[in-house]
Amino acid sequence: MTELVQGKLERLATGLSFTEGPVWLADHGCLLFTDIPGNAILKWDGADLSTWIGNAHFAIGLTRDRQGRVIACEHSTRSLTALSVDPDGMPGPRAVLASSHEGRVLNSTNDVICTSAGTILFTDPPFGVRNLEGGLHGYQQAQEIDGAYVFAVGDEAGTPKPVVADIYRPNGLCLSPDETRLYVSDSSTTFRKIVALDFDGSTASAQRDFAVIPEGVPDGMRVDAEGRLWVAGGDGVYVWDAGGTEIAHVPVPEMVTNVEFGGPELSDLYITATTSLYRIATTTRSGRAW
Repeated sequence: MTELVQGKLERLATGLSFTEGPVWLADHGCLLFTDIPGNAILKWDGADLSTWIGNAHFAIGLTRDRQGRVIACEHSTRSLTALSVDPDGMPGPRAVLASSHEGRVLNSTNDVICTSAGTILFTDPPFGVRNLEGGLHGYQQAQEIDGAYVFAVGDEAGTPKPVVADIYRPNGLCLSPDETRLYVSDSSTTFRKIVALDFDGSTASAQRDFAVIPEGVPDGMRVDAEGRLWVAGGDGVYVWDAGGTEIAHVPVPEMVTNVEFGGPELSDLYITATTSLYRIATTTRSGRAW
């Protein structure tokens, strides 16, 4: 761990309900993240915490697309949406990108990423509609889709296309720096594993088990520039190299839900952990391809 992180873990904010979805807005020098039961997307500007948007439809996962929009997974609407970002960094109009598959309402969109070509990938487990294998973060509703998928949509609204169908509870996801490998966490107490797949920009294949998390269940994740995988776990952040060997553990005093690289050099690791937001400096940087 000493080779990958430096300094002490900082707690930037606390007293929140259940945090998730960190995304760094480099052009505005701030981090957005969600407080799901608080029904808000929050902003950390380096000094203060504020509400970026209230009535966030129990948003959970966030990312930025190639157009600069903030893409949000909404639990209560069971939709994937796009929020434009105004020049002052505040939210603009909201558009729905996906809400159903083959005439059936999505389960509860959970986490989301965007490829360099503009394809948006999102996971759709039933955590927001069923009180099963974890707390309910939304409203109890009927599950219309038989199963849980990783879906893909273009950068404009359209029918989501299933990309992965054989993961029990797909949740966090990320791509290797060259975008040829897709990682998906199975956030179930049954499996507690991270799955790797070959990815060609539109389809995923050769699914295999990559790692089993030692504590809790794997949740959100990011890759660094060297292809190492940083994964949220029950007692901190776990790091694996691209070959699947665990090489580091960053202890955090709360269950971690997600991580994001940010800061001026994209080398600070922001950590959402139940009631708090944390940060720790690393000796690497984001592996995001764009």
